Amino acid sequence: MPTRDPGNRPVVASLTAIALLAFGDAGAGEPPPEPLADAIPALLELYSKLGDFHLPDLSPAEANALLAGESFVTVFDDPGSGHANDAGAMRVAGMQVVDAPRLLVWVSVLGESDQLSGKVKRTLLANKPAGAYVTYQHMDLPWPFKDRQWVILSEKNLALADKTGGRIWEHRWSLVPRGEDVLEIAHTEERISGVTRQQLDDSVYLAANRGAWILFDLGHERTLVATYLDVDLGGRFPGALVRSFTKRQLKSELQALKALSGADSTYNEQPMVHDGHGLPISRWTVLEASGPWPTQSRMVRTSATEDALQ
Repeated sequence: MPTRDPGNRPVVASLTAIALLAFGDAGAGEPPPEPLADAIPALLELYSKLGDFHLPDLSPAEANALLAGESFVTVFDDPGSGHANDAGAMRVAGMQVVDAPRLLVWVSVLGESDQLSGKVKRTLLANKPAGAYVTYQHMDLPWPFKDRQWVILSEKNLALADKTGGRIWEHRWSLVPRGEDVLEIAHTEERISGVTRQQLDDSVYLAANRGAWILFDLGHERTLVATYLDVDLGGRFPGALVRSFTKRQLKSELQALKALSGADSTYNEQPMVHDGHGLPISRWTVLEASGPWPTQSRMVRTSATEDALQ
């Protein structure tokens, strides 16, 4: 994470105070103070100060639309990206308010697969502490486009969870340094299945792929879900086509989360999901979080993109 200017500390403290006062005690039983539409932009700004990325600013009207159940997806320029080698990358952000406890939304986003498209093959290469892991991913594309591939590190932003008192959880990913060398070693050791030597040689390695799922605990069994994608597919690929596909898929993912509910859960700790502090989440904890909704349908499991066009 980039080093923060100490001069920002009073601003960050003010934003934290605004966010905490607006949302109050996440465990309180009384209705949330109004207006949430004013507090959500402050919380997004707090993340942009403390997190890895800069999320788009929202007006109170746009925040009200989120609270009404609408999805927000946009392609935008992140002036704070700070990466000289990804000038051609496409930056996409999306947001959705979900009427469910954050724990259930988190498990639903991260507990199944790490891909935005069914055309992506995923191979786990290594598990790391605090719920981090390294994966190889391969995307099949129709002719005349060449397939894409990449190796990424996925991890929780432990510092962000700590600095915000657990109010914000972030699951982030980025390309592994010297990823093509890592890929070659993994293939030599026969740790990659379903992809031939020819496919590896013919595929284009992504020029950029980083992003995050960011979940804000609004209290009162409500969660603000935000995601940030910074992807450069490399080669000659129609930018308009990529933007259209990514926005459509991301909006579908976010809208699917609105159906999240359930008195029981299909989560079985396979794979184990870790929370924003890097601690493993047990099935019992998920069942407890599901308890307040005895009349609801089963929890919906969505496919996640942490690897987003990943």
